[in-house]
Amino acid sequence: MRSSAILAFVFVLSAASTAHADMACLIEGQVYGETVKDCSQTSLPVPAAEYGAQCKDNGAGPLKATVLKACPAKAQAACVNPFGQKVTTFYYSRSPQSLADTKASCAAQKGKWVANP
Repeated sequence: MRSSAILAFVFVLSAASTAHADMACLIEGQVYGETVKDCSQTSLPVPAAEYGAQCKDNGAGPLKATVLKACPAKAQAACVNPFGQKVTTFYYSRSPQSLADTKASCAAQKGKWVANP
């Protein structure tokens, strides 16, 4: 399984009637011998506790999940609004092949690929 398929996670969250701010979920660790550092960020109106629980669910096994206010700077690339969702996933520490696979996955999900955001 390629790492692009491993962490092609997108938070599909319901629009709750609550105030919101940007929230991010950083996923880090080793999967199949590859370093993973991906971060999804959204400004959807989701309760912080619900977002935090969904983020932590993505950190199963060898992966660590951390809730942040924003994703770190200096990403290699980002996939913006895959599946029409208001989310951006940033990619860090990807090999050239993994980054190419992830770009193709973003296009298949009808997201906008941005290099060096």
